[in-house]
Amino acid sequence: MQPEGSIIELCHVTRDLDAALLHWTRDLGAGPFFVFDVPVLPGQLYYGVPTEVAMRVGFGFSGGVLIELLEQTNDGASPFRDFLEQHGEGLHHIMPRGEYDADHARLSAAGHQVAYAGQMPSGERFCLFDTRALNGAYVELMELSEAMLGSLALMAKAHATWDRVSDPVRPMSRLAEYAA
Repeated sequence: MQPEGSIIELCHVTRDLDAALLHWTRDLGAGPFFVFDVPVLPGQLYYGVPTEVAMRVGFGFSGGVLIELLEQTNDGASPFRDFLEQHGEGLHHIMPRGEYDADHARLSAAGHQVAYAGQMPSGERFCLFDTRALNGAYVELMELSEAMLGSLALMAKAHATWDRVSDPVRPMSRLAEYAA
Protein backbone atom coordinates (compact mmCIF):
# COMPACT_ATOMS: atom_id res chain seq x y z
CA MET A 1 0.00 0.00 0.00
CA GLN A 2 1.21 3.48 -0.84
CA PRO A 3 2.80 5.52 1.97
CA GLU A 4 1.49 8.73 3.51
CA GLY A 5 1.77 11.67 1.12
CA SER A 6 1.35 9.64 -2.09
CA ILE A 7 -1.58 8.73 -4.33
CA ILE A 8 -3.26 5.71 -2.80
CA GLU A 9 -6.25 5.28 -5.14
CA LEU A 10 -7.38 5.70 -8.74
CA CYS A 11 -11.13 5.56 -9.42
CA HIS A 12 -12.61 4.59 -12.78
CA VAL A 13 -16.29 5.47 -13.28
CA THR A 14 -18.26 3.12 -15.49
CA ARG A 15 -21.77 2.48 -16.75
CA ASP A 16 -21.18 -1.31 -16.52
CA LEU A 17 -19.28 -2.50 -13.48
CA ASP A 18 -19.16 -6.10 -14.65
CA ALA A 19 -17.49 -5.14 -17.94
CA ALA A 20 -15.02 -2.90 -16.10
CA LEU A 21 -14.19 -5.71 -13.66
CA LEU A 22 -13.48 -8.05 -16.56
CA HIS A 23 -11.19 -5.52 -18.25
CA TRP A 24 -9.22 -4.61 -15.12
CA THR A 25 -8.72 -8.23 -14.02
CA ARG A 26 -8.23 -10.00 -17.36
CA ASP A 27 -6.48 -7.30 -19.38
CA LEU A 28 -4.63 -5.32 -16.71
CA GLY A 29 -3.98 -7.90 -13.97
CA ALA A 30 -5.48 -5.79 -11.18
CA GLY A 31 -7.39 -7.51 -8.43
CA PRO A 32 -8.91 -9.54 -7.12
CA PHE A 33 -11.79 -7.10 -6.72
CA PHE A 34 -14.08 -7.04 -3.72
CA VAL A 35 -17.52 -5.81 -4.77
CA PHE A 36 -20.42 -4.43 -2.78
CA ASP A 37 -23.47 -2.19 -3.03
CA VAL A 38 -23.29 1.18 -1.31
CA PRO A 39 -26.76 2.38 -0.31
CA VAL A 40 -27.73 6.03 -0.13
CA LEU A 41 -25.76 7.41 2.80
CA PRO A 42 -27.37 10.15 4.90
CA GLY A 43 -26.01 13.66 4.59
CA GLN A 44 -24.67 13.47 1.03
CA LEU A 45 -24.09 16.85 -0.61
CA TYR A 46 -23.63 17.69 -4.28
CA TYR A 47 -22.04 21.16 -4.53
CA GLY A 48 -23.59 21.92 -1.13
CA VAL A 49 -27.10 20.71 -2.04
CA PRO A 50 -28.52 17.50 -0.52
CA THR A 51 -28.53 14.51 -2.87
CA GLU A 52 -29.04 10.77 -2.73
CA VAL A 53 -26.49 8.61 -4.51
CA ALA A 54 -26.36 4.80 -4.48
CA MET A 55 -23.61 2.86 -6.19
CA ARG A 56 -22.01 -0.48 -6.79
CA VAL A 57 -18.25 -0.49 -6.31
CA GLY A 58 -15.32 -2.84 -6.59
CA PHE A 59 -11.96 -2.39 -4.87
CA GLY A 60 -8.78 -4.19 -5.84
CA PHE A 61 -5.08 -3.48 -5.90
CA SER A 62 -2.59 -3.14 -8.73
CA GLY A 63 0.78 -3.24 -7.01
CA GLY A 64 0.57 -0.69 -4.20
CA VAL A 65 -2.27 1.35 -5.74
CA LEU A 66 -5.91 0.77 -4.89
CA ILE A 67 -8.22 0.68 -7.93
CA GLU A 68 -11.84 1.65 -7.36
CA LEU A 69 -14.40 0.81 -10.03
CA LEU A 70 -17.68 2.67 -9.52
CA GLU A 71 -21.10 2.40 -11.14
CA GLN A 72 -23.81 4.74 -9.86
CA THR A 73 -27.06 2.75 -9.53
CA ASN A 74 -29.61 5.54 -9.15
CA ASP A 75 -30.31 8.95 -10.68
CA GLY A 76 -29.16 11.17 -7.80
CA ALA A 77 -27.24 14.30 -8.78
CA SER A 78 -23.53 13.55 -8.52
CA PRO A 79 -20.12 14.22 -10.01
CA PHE A 80 -20.18 10.59 -11.21
CA ARG A 81 -23.20 11.24 -13.44
CA ASP A 82 -21.73 14.58 -14.55
CA PHE A 83 -18.47 12.91 -15.60
CA LEU A 84 -20.18 10.11 -17.52
CA GLU A 85 -22.42 12.59 -19.35
CA GLN A 86 -19.52 14.92 -20.24
CA HIS A 87 -16.67 12.46 -20.88
CA GLY A 88 -17.95 8.90 -20.81
CA GLU A 89 -16.22 6.24 -18.76
CA GLY A 90 -12.74 6.78 -17.41
CA LEU A 91 -10.49 8.05 -14.66
CA HIS A 92 -12.80 9.99 -12.36
CA HIS A 93 -10.73 10.75 -9.29
CA ILE A 94 -7.50 10.17 -7.46
CA MET A 95 -7.05 9.97 -3.71
CA PRO A 96 -3.94 11.09 -1.89
CA ARG A 97 -3.11 9.46 1.41
CA GLY A 98 -2.94 12.22 3.97
CA GLU A 99 -4.54 13.97 6.90
CA TYR A 100 -8.13 14.88 6.00
CA ASP A 101 -8.42 18.31 7.61
CA ALA A 102 -5.01 19.54 6.42
CA ASP A 103 -5.63 18.32 2.85
CA HIS A 104 -9.13 19.84 2.88
CA ALA A 105 -7.74 23.20 3.99
CA ARG A 106 -5.00 23.09 1.35
CA LEU A 107 -7.37 22.29 -1.54
CA SER A 108 -9.90 24.86 -0.33
CA ALA A 109 -7.21 27.53 -0.07
CA ALA A 110 -6.18 26.74 -3.65
CA GLY A 111 -9.72 27.67 -4.74
CA HIS A 112 -11.13 24.20 -5.43
CA GLN A 113 -14.79 23.55 -4.70
CA VAL A 114 -16.19 20.47 -2.96
CA ALA A 115 -18.35 18.70 -5.54
CA TYR A 116 -19.55 15.84 -3.36
CA ALA A 117 -19.33 15.09 0.34
CA GLY A 118 -20.70 12.77 2.97
CA GLN A 119 -19.92 10.44 5.80
CA MET A 120 -19.46 6.67 5.93
CA PRO A 121 -21.75 4.68 8.26
CA SER A 122 -18.72 4.17 10.55
CA GLY A 123 -18.18 7.95 10.75
CA GLU A 124 -15.31 8.64 8.33
CA ARG A 125 -15.76 11.85 6.33
CA PHE A 126 -15.15 11.93 2.59
CA CYS A 127 -15.35 14.52 -0.16
CA LEU A 128 -14.51 15.04 -3.81
CA PHE A 129 -12.89 18.33 -4.80
CA ASP A 130 -13.52 19.51 -8.34
CA THR A 131 -9.99 19.82 -9.74
CA ARG A 132 -10.93 18.90 -13.32
CA ALA A 133 -9.70 22.21 -14.75
CA LEU A 134 -6.16 21.30 -13.63
CA ASN A 135 -5.94 17.53 -14.02
CA GLY A 136 -9.12 16.35 -15.75
CA ALA A 137 -10.30 14.51 -12.65
CA TYR A 138 -11.52 15.08 -9.11
CA VAL A 139 -9.49 14.64 -5.94
CA GLU A 140 -11.03 12.52 -3.18
CA LEU A 141 -10.23 12.98 0.48
CA MET A 142 -11.15 10.24 2.93
CA GLU A 143 -10.58 9.87 6.63
CA LEU A 144 -8.68 6.60 6.83
CA SER A 145 -9.61 5.02 10.14
CA GLU A 146 -7.68 2.08 11.56
CA ALA A 147 -10.54 -0.22 10.51
CA MET A 148 -10.46 1.12 6.96
CA LEU A 149 -6.67 0.79 6.77
CA GLY A 150 -7.06 -2.77 8.04
CA SER A 151 -9.48 -3.59 5.22
CA LEU A 152 -7.09 -2.07 2.68
CA ALA A 153 -4.25 -4.18 4.08
CA LEU A 154 -6.38 -7.32 3.62
CA MET A 155 -7.13 -6.33 0.00
CA ALA A 156 -3.41 -5.78 -0.60
CA LYS A 157 -2.73 -9.23 0.89
CA ALA A 158 -5.33 -10.77 -1.43
CA HIS A 159 -3.61 -9.08 -4.39
CA ALA A 160 -0.15 -10.27 -3.33
CA THR A 161 -1.29 -13.90 -3.16
CA TRP A 162 -3.62 -13.91 -6.19
CA ASP A 163 -2.69 -16.05 -9.22
CA ARG A 164 -4.14 -13.39 -11.62
CA VAL A 165 -6.63 -15.93 -12.99
CA SER A 166 -8.90 -17.66 -10.49
CA ASP A 167 -11.76 -16.01 -8.66
CA PRO A 168 -11.09 -12.43 -9.85
CA VAL A 169 -14.33 -10.92 -8.48
CA ARG A 170 -15.51 -11.59 -4.96
CA PRO A 171 -18.16 -10.22 -2.59
CA MET A 172 -16.80 -7.90 0.10
CA SER A 173 -17.85 -10.48 2.70
CA ARG A 174 -14.95 -12.67 1.53
CA LEU A 175 -12.35 -10.13 2.61
CA ALA A 176 -12.34 -11.72 6.07
CA GLU A 177 -10.68 -14.82 4.55
CA TYR A 178 -7.40 -12.86 4.52
CA ALA A 179 -7.47 -11.92 8.19
CA ALA A 180 -5.72 -15.14 9.26
